[in-house]
Formats: sequence, structure tokens, C-alpha cells
Amino acid sequence: MDSFLLDIVPMLATIFLTICYFPQIVKNYKTKDVSSMSMPFWILLIVAISLLTVNAFVIFIKFGTFGYLVTEILNLALAVTVLAQVIIYRKKKK
Repeated sequence: MDSFLLDIVPMLATIFLTICYFPQIVKNYKTKDVSSMSMPFWILLIVAISLLTVNAFVIFIKFGTFGYLVTEILNLALAVTVLAQVIIYRKKKK
């Protein structure tokens, strides 16, 4: 049961997180319109996810379970992608 909770549940979360990010990333790419997106939100989200990634790394080192680490790394990469889009597309609009 522990393996299920520590490895399988986070992997399911990873699938759902990925599904959540991609429509926004694709929309940003197609429209190049990020004017309604909040840059402070994405910056704070990345800080929070970075801290969760450190925590997941500690869990991986201590218990050998990788589920949370994979989830947080992917979550961080996708959030950084959206923030990069916000920065790039705002500069192009000016």
C-alpha cells in the first residue's frame, strides 16, 4: 500500500498536471497573447514548486520513492515554460 501511495498516486497526479498545462501552453503559442496572465503568479508558483521539488528530492533520498520527484520536476518544467511564454510574448507585443 505504501508503494501505491508513494509511487503510483504521484504518477497519476503527473498525468493530470501535464494535461492541465498543455492547453494553456498551446493557446499561448498559437495566439501569442498573454496579456491577461499574471507574471507574479507564475513567479510565486515556480518558487513554491521549487521548494516542493527539494522536498520531493529529500523523500527520494530517504525512502527511495520517485513518484513525487518526477511529478514536481515536470510541474516545475511546465510552469517555467508558461512563464517563459509570458516574458517572451509580452516583449514582442511592445
